[in-house]
Amino acid sequence: MNVEPIYASGLCMQCGTCAGVCTRDAIALKWDLRVGYRLHVDAAKCDDCGMCTAVCPAEGLDFRADAWWRERNGDAPTADFLGPWRKLVFGWAADESTRYASASGGVATAILQGALALGAIDAALVVAMNPDNPLATRPVLATTADEIAACRGSKYNVAVTNVLLKQVLREPGRYALVGLPCHIQGLRKAQRRFPELRERVVLALGLFCGRTAQPRATEVTARRLGLDPGQLVSVSYRGPSWPGGLRLVTKTGAVRDLPYDDYMNRRFSAYTPPRCRTCPDGLAELADISVGDAWLERFFGSPGVSGLIVRTEAGEQLLDDLAPAWLALTSATAEEVLASQEPTHALKRRTLRGRLWLRRLAGRPVPAYPGVPSRLSAGDRLAGLADLTKEMVYRIAGDLRYR
Repeated sequence: MNVEPIYASGLCMQCGTCAGVCTRDAIALKWDLRVGYRLHVDAAKCDDCGMCTAVCPAEGLDFRADAWWRERNGDAPTADFLGPWRKLVFGWAADESTRYASASGGVATAILQGALALGAIDAALVVAMNPDNPLATRPVLATTADEIAACRGSKYNVAVTNVLLKQVLREPGRYALVGLPCHIQGLRKAQRRFPELRERVVLALGLFCGRTAQPRATEVTARRLGLDPGQLVSVSYRGPSWPGGLRLVTKTGAVRDLPYDDYMNRRFSAYTPPRCRTCPDGLAELADISVGDAWLERFFGSPGVSGLIVRTEAGEQLLDDLAPAWLALTSATAEEVLASQEPTHALKRRTLRGRLWLRRLAGRPVPAYPGVPSRLSAGDRLAGLADLTKEMVYRIAGDLRYR
C-alpha cells in the first residue's frame, strides 16, 4: 500500500511528508505548472511498507482523539477555529529593518534568527523561491541568519517543505519547521511514527492560511501584466512594508509591481489547489506557535503586525526568551485575534462545509475532521456554490485569455 491512490483521489495536500519519510526513495514529486507537484511512486523501489500512508494528512485528522501533541498543552483553553492556546499576542520584529522587509512584521524571521542565536535550534526547514524556476518554490534547510532572511516573505505557491524530513532523519540536531497547516499536520503524523522526528524537530512554527495557489496563478498574473513567464528571474509575493505586493522581474530588467489587493483577488484564488478548499485548519492549530497577518484597522499603515497564537509550553518558553531583544509584543484577546481573521474564518467554516457538500454530491472522496463543526445549513450550501462558481468563471477566463 502506498499514497498513489490518495493522490489519484484528489486529496493530496502537496506537503511532501510521504517523500520525506520514504526509506527507499520511491516517491517522486515532479513540478508541474498547472497543479504544482505531481506524485509518482516507483513500483520497482516501493516495498509497500505503508509508512507513506501512515504519515499522510490527506484523508483528514481527528483533532480530538489523535492530537497526541497537545499533551504538552495542559489545560490550555480551546475554541473552535482558534484552537488550543496558552498565550495570545500581537507582535513584530524588534529590528526595524527586518520588520520592514518582511511580509507581516518579520515575526517568523525574528523567531527563527533568535532561536538560532540562542542555540535553541541548529537549522530551520523553510521555503524560498526557486532561482532556476521563479514560478516554483524550493525547500531550504537554513543554518545561518542570512539564509533565514533570504527566505522571508509569504510564498503564495505550493511548497513540498516536508521532503526535508528525510534530512532531519539522517542528521541529528535541533530543527524548526515553518509551514502551512498542512505541513504541520504532516509533521505531527510523522512524529508519531518516528521518535527521531519527535526528538529533533523542537519547534513547529505554523503560518495562518486561507489558501495557497498553484503556480499557474502566478503565470496568469505575469501574462496579465504583459510579461512572458518564461523570462522571469524573480518573483516576490509580499513586502517590503505591509501589506506589500507582488513584484515580478524579467531577464531584461523589466519590473512589474502590483499592490497586494490588486493581485490577491478572485482571479488569483481561482487557481487554488482543490484540496485547500477542503481543509478546516486556517490558523495552524497543531503548531507550537502560529503566526499570521493581523488584519485589524488599528494596524493599517504600520510596517507590519502579526497575530501570534502560542500553543505549547515549548513555544511559550521560546517567546519569553526572545522578547524584547528579538520581538516586540503586546497582549491580545481571543476576540481580537478572531476579528483579525474574519474572512479566513468564513472560508474555513461556512464555505468549507459547502465545498465538502458539493464534493460529496459529485461522488468524490472527502477528508474527515472529527471535532470540527459539520452541521450543514442552507447558507453553507449557497456559500459553497458561490465559491465554486467564482472559481470556475475566473479559471476558465484566465485559461482562455492567457494560454
